[in-house]
Amino acid sequence: LVLPVTTEWERYGTISTGNREILIWASQVLEPMYECQSDDWIDEQLGVRLGLDPSEVRPISLKQEIFNMIATSEVITEDGKGYEPLVSITADDLATLGVEGEPQTGRIPILEFKQRGIYQVERYEGDPYGYIAFEDFRKDPEANPLRTESGKIEIHCQALVDRIYSFGWDTIRPIPAYIPATEGYEDTFSDWENQIKGDYPLQLFTLHYGRRSHTCFDNVLQLRKAFPQEFMMNPVDAEARGIKHGDTVLITSRAAQSIRPVSVTNRIMPGVTILPHGAWLELDDDTMIDQAGSDNWITRDLPDMEGHMGWNSVNVQVEKWTGAPLAPDYTWPQRIPLA
Repeated sequence: LVLPVTTEWERYGTISTGNREILIWASQVLEPMYECQSDDWIDEQLGVRLGLDPSEVRPISLKQEIFNMIATSEVITEDGKGYEPLVSITADDLATLGVEGEPQTGRIPILEFKQRGIYQVERYEGDPYGYIAFEDFRKDPEANPLRTESGKIEIHCQALVDRIYSFGWDTIRPIPAYIPATEGYEDTFSDWENQIKGDYPLQLFTLHYGRRSHTCFDNVLQLRKAFPQEFMMNPVDAEARGIKHGDTVLITSRAAQSIRPVSVTNRIMPGVTILPHGAWLELDDDTMIDQAGSDNWITRDLPDMEGHMGWNSVNVQVEKWTGAPLAPDYTWPQRIPLA
């Protein structure tokens, strides 16, 4: 079952941070569209159908949860020697926000922070906000041990090994060592020792692109025209394959195939190719070849040692496309999923 879930713009809010000097409070900008519900609501309703008490599944609302995080947030004091509450809260603020809490004094009023959506610690030359990692440990390791079994920085780290093993994906040595990436440079060779290239001799990596944010906005025809979904490769690799700038090429990985117009450019090194991330799949059901240049189609869902998926690197072979001509994708019928 595929359930319609709200986007971040349709929810009460989220809290995030870009670095240790900034806090972001994103607020809802539109009501949930159509039949969409939040992940939390779906979890709660599934719990109800499994005989669980909804108040135990989610004891507080998202609004209250966000407020609690904001109310307990602290910011470094101006002298750099301690921390103080980030926001001031009054009884009127609590009523306006519709939450439970206690008044407090902080750096800025909570409603001002909500309206601005962002708080940035102001930095200036010579400020007392500098940070040295493990400073106390470095000054006196015996009096300030780290949270490791030895209390020290561990080069031989059994704790990390045990953690990796617990995920069940892979194994790792307790001593730091170079581990070749799956579908990395080494995997472009069939014989590494003799430097003989294999069936997938080019490295492809994906990059974020002006046309969209991940997959969002990829159905906007104006952006499709302004930022073509081009496959990029170096002239050395293109010439060896009889490929010219503007040709359509067939990109083949261990997982799948895709076709795209090629941009031949010296801005990337030989042996490396680029496919912008996030194109919407346009699959030919007969050939199973994607026509849109979807990087998610040609990459494999290979977990790394800690269970993350390595999406951004894949080995490929490239050849000139000899099939039917490919029309620019801004001329394709527009797809609007929520229409």
